[in-house]
Amino acid sequence: MPTRVGNSQFVSLKPDRECGRSAADSHTSNGHRSFASLNAAVQPDTPKAQELAPRTNGTNGVNGTHKSDDFLRLPRPQQDLLLLHGPRQKYSLEHSQEIPELRGDDEILVQVLAIGLNPVDWKGADYGFSQPSYPWINGRDFAGIVVKAPRKHSRISQGDVVFGPSTDYRDVRKAAYQEYVVTSDSNIARLPQGVEVKEGAALGVAFVAAALSLTISLGVDFSGVPHASAGPDILRAARSLPKHEVAEDVRDEVFNGISEQERPRPGEWIAVWGASTTTGQLVAQLAKLAGLKVAAVADLAKGAQRLNELGVDLLVDKLDEKRAVEILKGVTGGQLRFGFDAVGNDTATRLQEALQQNSSGAKSHLLGLTGLPKQVATGVVHHKVPIKVFHENAAVGEALVEWLEELLIAKSLKLPEVEVAEGGLAGINDALDRLRSGTVSGRRIVVSVASTDRSRNNSGSNTPLRSPVVNGTFDSGAADLSYHDKINADPDRVKFAYWVPNVSGGLVISKIPQRTNWDHKANIRYAQTAERVGFEYALSQIRFMAGYGAENQHEPVTLSSLLLAKTERLKLIIALLPGPWNPAVAAKQIASIDHFSDGRAAVNIVSGWFKLEFTSIGQWWLDHAERYRRSREFISCLKGIWTEDKFTFKGDFYQFHDYSLKPKPLVLPGRPYPEIFQGGNSDDAKDNGGAVSDYYFMNGNTLEGFQKQIADVRARAVAHGREGEVKFALNGFVICRDTEEEAMRVLQEIQGKADAEAVEGFRQQVQNAGASTGNKSGMWANSKFEDLVQYNDGFKTKLIGTKEQIADRIVLLKSLGVSIILTAFLHYEEEIEQFGREILPLVRELEKKGRGKDVDYEISLTGDVYREKPVNGV
Repeated sequence: MPTRVGNSQFVSLKPDRECGRSAADSHTSNGHRSFASLNAAVQPDTPKAQELAPRTNGTNGVNGTHKSDDFLRLPRPQQDLLLLHGPRQKYSLEHSQEIPELRGDDEILVQVLAIGLNPVDWKGADYGFSQPSYPWINGRDFAGIVVKAPRKHSRISQGDVVFGPSTDYRDVRKAAYQEYVVTSDSNIARLPQGVEVKEGAALGVAFVAAALSLTISLGVDFSGVPHASAGPDILRAARSLPKHEVAEDVRDEVFNGISEQERPRPGEWIAVWGASTTTGQLVAQLAKLAGLKVAAVADLAKGAQRLNELGVDLLVDKLDEKRAVEILKGVTGGQLRFGFDAVGNDTATRLQEALQQNSSGAKSHLLGLTGLPKQVATGVVHHKVPIKVFHENAAVGEALVEWLEELLIAKSLKLPEVEVAEGGLAGINDALDRLRSGTVSGRRIVVSVASTDRSRNNSGSNTPLRSPVVNGTFDSGAADLSYHDKINADPDRVKFAYWVPNVSGGLVISKIPQRTNWDHKANIRYAQTAERVGFEYALSQIRFMAGYGAENQHEPVTLSSLLLAKTERLKLIIALLPGPWNPAVAAKQIASIDHFSDGRAAVNIVSGWFKLEFTSIGQWWLDHAERYRRSREFISCLKGIWTEDKFTFKGDFYQFHDYSLKPKPLVLPGRPYPEIFQGGNSDDAKDNGGAVSDYYFMNGNTLEGFQKQIADVRARAVAHGREGEVKFALNGFVICRDTEEEAMRVLQEIQGKADAEAVEGFRQQVQNAGASTGNKSGMWANSKFEDLVQYNDGFKTKLIGTKEQIADRIVLLKSLGVSIILTAFLHYEEEIEQFGREILPLVRELEKKGRGKDVDYEISLTGDVYREKPVNGV
């Protein structure tokens, strides 16, 4: 195995030609330490690692010419890596992937030993930024061995142990979540003797962000720093570049961000808000090296000892932000001109308040690492880190990493505290969950790549490792969610939901045998199966009393909480009934559930159709229009409670005064609060959809009926100032068989064995929701007996036939404007899985071919199935 080479200030390795068989002799006789003795707990003992072990490269002065590079003559090697298939998904471990190729003379190939995790690794995945497309590879920090050196003359040689950041996130070759990484020699630092591999893996991004923030954005000059800590004047070096060579989006920051006269001088103050973060600690240390006075704002109960060790001049507790601002102003005499914020918009706004604000004279400068105030204060200049300069301009990048090497050799920096996570690449999901939870403070998590256990199939419930698709077929026994993630990677996809059978009797009012159970254990099984095969939503039903084949009912909020606890991706649309529920209670319940489930709660507001369900429990039975008016107030209250700090509302049904809910639901990309669904066919329902709902549920209908209904709701949304804000979900009962004739025979049997008494009782009750409306256009107003056998006209959606026919009809429905297909089945025990295994992949293949976008084309192919049939031949 590789062994350590002495006499250099940096760690370098040479190949062990015995591949470990004489490691003990080598260690004792030559004074070299084996690679395993490095503090990385990594040992390249696999055949792949041996064949890619570091070899000398003639370009850099060792043993011959580039043509003798053994690496070039190897069979094409492969690697493991992590792929992200879509936003808010777990990373999937992929095997046997190609190793990235070198393209430029300055590029090197690094075998990754350790990966440092950054907040951006989970924030980018969750919020959908820094992923130009899917699937994508992420990862910003790494340390490893150079297995292929640059073709040009370079300070980097084959066998060097190096570390660095991947700031060029658009180039997946340079992402850290893989076993081999491409980088440029100007973006990589050599690991000095005495620095551990895990420490290097935790340092790169934080150092580059801190250094660029101080030098280019805030103008700190390190060229005058005494002794070994002296560094370059990065701002002057950057401004000596031709302007056209600097990326346009950072050009103004580089050349116009701060004037020469306003650059900080030794003895001036800089405030660092978020000083306990890794980047904040480095900013504080570098600022001290430059002779600045540092005021560190942090949670002092957790970080005071560490910040004292770093030598900051003033500790300010962040817990009382207003008081923190007053302290900063008082100690600096109101002359604070430089601020660095590592936390976010709100704290950056507070820090701006502490800065000197003059309409004339020297300006103050504020850099926000993750966000800036919405308003720019008088006399204050806002800055963002010009990170592109590091990887797009080699002179700047190399100056920074060479200075970093010198700082480490001189021991001028206290390195970040590191916690090593187990599990290798497969353990990264669990480690990122810890970062999400906010339980990691003031230290970095580093993952040892070689600790990946390839003998295990799954390292934990949150770690997808293998795909359930094997040789083109579906492996129903797979316990991971990689199939779900892959099949739902396209952001423009139609999504699928299923009715939760939390009431007895199945999803049809029929005496036909149904392999569908309503108990909680069965529902857990259905939810986990549905999630695994690609379903993204499940809709729980609301019933307060027995009737029409549903003799038993589980309460939807309670059961949904259970299902969310037993799943990882599936979103639960929880049915709520205004009247029995007060919006304050509902808002509190759903907010808590949303936190417990990491943002997977949604609600369906049911206005009600079953009169006895209200009167039997002492609730007022309102007429149709009033029920929907109450629902609109209910939805408005939910939104207000979830989004406003103090909610006040004066309605006819609900009143609130300065009501404050904490915690509020999670705020996610494109989802400021849990999604709100609501359905109905009446004008009242459609107006609610246009005015307040996020999704409008539709029953089965004809082609003309779908088009008219969608156009109507969209027009109402425009009238309410919500153009484009309402999406559509559609109920459909699925019967998939090998032939259309067989599927139709099943439908005929369901309808032929209908429970006539129950269907008739249901029909009489739903007159309250349908024919009772003024224009006779409400739910079930035009439903025949055979339609009512399935509660929400699911047969009319025509998802009945072969898998190919059903897939074609789904993309037609998508082209009409349907975003979610809500499915139900006769036999949940097997048909949920069948849908995900056979139908969903066909839909995705059609979508890849561009189907589902051109409504006229889709109607020409499939529209006749849905067209209104002429009556009596007319």
